[in-house]
Amino acid sequence: MTEPVTVDDLEPGDHACLTFSDADERLDIVAAFVRDGLDRGDKVVCLTDALEPAELSAELSGRGLPIEASTCSGQFEAAPSVSAYVVGGAFDPARVISGLRTRIDGALAEGYPGLRISADMVWALRPVSGLEQLLTFEVQFNELLASRPATVVCQYDRVGFDAVSLAGASAAHGRAVAAVTYHADAVLRICRQHVPPGIRVAGELDYRGLDALTRALSEAVRLDDHLFLNLGQLSFIDVAAAGVVLQTAYGLVGGKLMTVVCQPVVGKVLRALGGDQLAALKLVVRDVG
Repeated sequence: MTEPVTVDDLEPGDHACLTFSDADERLDIVAAFVRDGLDRGDKVVCLTDALEPAELSAELSGRGLPIEASTCSGQFEAAPSVSAYVVGGAFDPARVISGLRTRIDGALAEGYPGLRISADMVWALRPVSGLEQLLTFEVQFNELLASRPATVVCQYDRVGFDAVSLAGASAAHGRAVAAVTYHADAVLRICRQHVPPGIRVAGELDYRGLDALTRALSEAVRLDDHLFLNLGQLSFIDVAAAGVVLQTAYGLVGGKLMTVVCQPVVGKVLRALGGDQLAALKLVVRDVG
């Protein structure tokens, strides 16, 4: 498998693997995958397990995607992962491949140029007969996709799956998907957010993360008309880091705006430094459940 790509780089025929440890980051990548599929006119199917179909649809709608309208038109569908992978309590690769082939061909028959499938693989953490054939299935799925205009992202939770299983899953896919990351360690993660476009910061942010934060915000200023800074999973910010955020908002020109979403503890610091006084900054403070 080649080096990881961003979700925006995926093309018809790609069978990609996303390994993740942050549920919100996974949802962001899934949202971008769905958005791009809807924009292309593809049919989009989300096979979900960690969230119920209605919960996933609500999450995607909350990120600005036209899920209700797309569901009504038949372009978007959310369904339990087990409905595609498990029949009678067992995983049968041949039957699953046949079912997925039918889904792809059905989308084409309906007039869609292609099909996108987002596959949450959490179901495979449960005791299901036939799971020893999962990686064989993933390899066979590559062969099916090579001849059909479908794009698939399989998502494996690094917290649940062991290292051997993750390595095998990664090797069985033709591509790997990952967020653009500016900093990642046990304390702090700064990465590009897709929907809405901007930057996501999680963990604890102090002066040691200033270079990465500055680099990320500078790129967002260059790329985005409206910067979205997601600090919802940030539990601490020091004055130096908060100053970088506010200085970025202060320096926006050409009508650009910045929205910052954060927890109360972070919002308190930003407000103490005058965040509420900046015309280009919208501060959204909310508790994280």
